[in-house]
Amino acid sequence: MKDIANKAGVSKVTVSRALNNKPDINKDTRILILKIAEELGYTPNDVAKSLATKRTNTLGIIVPDSLDSFYPEIVQGVGDQCRENDFSIVLCYTHGDADKEIEYIKLLKSKRVDGIIIYPVQEDDRYIDELQNSMIPFVLVGRHTDALDCDYVINDNVYGAYLAVNHLLSRGYRKIIYVCAKPTASSGKERIEGCKRAILEKGLPLHTLQIVTCNPQIDSCYHVVRNFLPNRTQLNAIFVWDDKLALGAFRAIYEARLRIPADLALVGYNDTEIARHLYPPLTTVRHASYDIGKIAANTVLKKITSTDNLESRKIVLKPELVVRQTT
Repeated sequence: MKDIANKAGVSKVTVSRALNNKPDINKDTRILILKIAEELGYTPNDVAKSLATKRTNTLGIIVPDSLDSFYPEIVQGVGDQCRENDFSIVLCYTHGDADKEIEYIKLLKSKRVDGIIIYPVQEDDRYIDELQNSMIPFVLVGRHTDALDCDYVINDNVYGAYLAVNHLLSRGYRKIIYVCAKPTASSGKERIEGCKRAILEKGLPLHTLQIVTCNPQIDSCYHVVRNFLPNRTQLNAIFVWDDKLALGAFRAIYEARLRIPADLALVGYNDTEIARHLYPPLTTVRHASYDIGKIAANTVLKKITSTDNLESRKIVLKPELVVRQTT
């Protein structure tokens, strides 16, 4: 900045005002300074700037993984909203590990991010204490907790699961299993509630639907479904935790030489890109993952920039059923 000032014949204060797009500076002087800065290859020192502004213009994002396109869509929503507000992001993947989650919250705190957006693992409540102690504005996405009054943006899991099971029941299926990967997380509990609500609304016994659990990996879902298939008297439809795990169900069903949906119906969740390209295309529940990310980013940015003590925003987005050829 000193070199720019010397070459332009102005003060460092004037250079700073021009580079930071401040008012009260002559238009021609601003153009001259920006031209010289470009010639000299000037790059702003964000660390120095953050010391002056007490802000890094950075958000931290913590999500489970990058393999399921559902999470990258959330990240894209966050990224686009941040770009519109001159913020950058630091992206962390927990791979569903609660210990890594704690490590990343601490890391983001040490990086002095201005806010955190987190899709919590919810194996335990340690993340709650860590977030509260960080004194950094944060927003939960995908899941929430009653143990904390905070901002969150989620999908209506109860309604989403209700749509899936109600659809199967309306097609005449009465032997359904729900393969749930996260039964203890808020999203898992809510989807189980939605399944039961659909059964009871039809006046059917709860054993019309069996709830089984698996790990959040394709192979785990494959083995769970495969173990059910030899006894077809207990099963004619499967509702799976998400579209990624539905790949495991597809494999088990085809290895058993069964037809979808003639012998067995299948429903996924999330409506990721893979659902449209499976054969037959997968019936699934769509919810706006990109919008979840964008709304969450907008929420935390307001917390960062506002001088008021804003009330917590609890935003629940309605999903919709996408009927394709597996039911």
